[in-house]
Amino acid sequence: MEPKSVFERAKLSLEAKNIRAPHYMLIALICVITSLAVLEYSSNYVYVVMIDDREIGVVQDASDVELFVDDLTERCGELYGMHIKPGKKIALIKEFRPESETQTETVQQTIRSSLGLLTDAKILLINGTPALALPEDCELDLLITSLAAAYSRNQGNVTTLESIVTDELTLESARVEPSEVSTVEEAVAYLASSNSGKPMQASSLTGTTNRGSFFSRYSGNLSSPTHSGFIPNEYVQDTSQSIEPAFVNVRTLEELTVREPIPFATEVEYDEEMWIVQKDVLEEGRDGTKEITYHITRESGVEVARSKVGEKVVEEPVTQLEVHGTAQVPNIGSGRFIWPVEDGGEITPGRGFSEWHTGIDIAADLGRNILAADSGVVWFSGRGGSQGNYIIIYHGSYWTLYLHNEVNLVNKGDQVEKGEVIGRVGSTGRSSGPHLHFEIRMDDGTGEWLGYYQHKPIDPLRFFNP
Repeated sequence: MEPKSVFERAKLSLEAKNIRAPHYMLIALICVITSLAVLEYSSNYVYVVMIDDREIGVVQDASDVELFVDDLTERCGELYGMHIKPGKKIALIKEFRPESETQTETVQQTIRSSLGLLTDAKILLINGTPALALPEDCELDLLITSLAAAYSRNQGNVTTLESIVTDELTLESARVEPSEVSTVEEAVAYLASSNSGKPMQASSLTGTTNRGSFFSRYSGNLSSPTHSGFIPNEYVQDTSQSIEPAFVNVRTLEELTVREPIPFATEVEYDEEMWIVQKDVLEEGRDGTKEITYHITRESGVEVARSKVGEKVVEEPVTQLEVHGTAQVPNIGSGRFIWPVEDGGEITPGRGFSEWHTGIDIAADLGRNILAADSGVVWFSGRGGSQGNYIIIYHGSYWTLYLHNEVNLVNKGDQVEKGEVIGRVGSTGRSSGPHLHFEIRMDDGTGEWLGYYQHKPIDPLRFFNP
């Protein structure tokens, strides 16, 4: 029956609302309790962080790890100037672990210290042997051209005609530590010289293909068959030993142009009025000049072959004209000798005349005058190996020798008088100190000095008392 008045209808509506209000409140309370229960249940789910099948901790939010690794690789990439990728695979596995304590800071520290960083690169192989790592965008043609240019010389009188890399060079993609990557310039310096560059270590070689994204998320426990971890890449080397340094062989052909002297010839005339130890130069000779072109083959900078391919005369030599004497040297000696060192000097103990010591050693101050022991003609004045500066004088029946001089003051062919200063005491040649080695030898009848032991030595003390 419909109510008969407005007041009756309002009363009935109010009574209905009072009945439904407790039901709404109950429903709201149930929803709140359910939400809290769901939230509590969800908080017991965490992400287990794995590095190469090793658990390093748990985090509440996967982004705590993802963002941290992204930031780490980005900053390192800016430092090295190349694209950096993590060196190990990280797995984030969601698990239900009630009352589990998250370890975000510890996990991040562990990742920083053990993750490792890699970059895509090219490995240079020399005859199949890995040598070093190069940037990913390195081109083989540029490297070969740079190596060939490193051995090319085009300066002064040298021109490189050809430069060829004779070893087989190949590039293969790989992933290496950023510090192992050399620039093309560093690689050329290393391959062209054993004292520079960065030799590659096998332990830094890993792989070429990154299969899938870096992060893999899995639901369930760690034994889930979907947890595959890091998949090895295609290029893998034995990490038990280092790679031996390999160097590239470059063969070059150079053209070298040099100037060399043309020795002058000597024409000799003979004069019967001059002694055989005397000569005059009528016209000085002068060497000529010739230009010679060689082709030089080098292997990695070391000369292995040379051939003469051209020659031309730049300046002709001038012949020297000389007059040589043919007359026998006169016997102008008296056969009586004076002490050959001015103001004395003593015989060095143990260095007198003997079978093995063909003269006497007279110790004297450096620079003291050496005297001609008798009148004669200088047969030789010059330098020898063990003798140092020395003089030989012909006296007719005898010869005298003066060794180890500081300086010779007479020349070949000079006539000297007994007592004339002919040199100064020295210590040239094989000598232990300033002294004069003095010898007297008996002429063998030839009147010529043809060899050092041609004339018999005799004891100088037979002729004077020191």
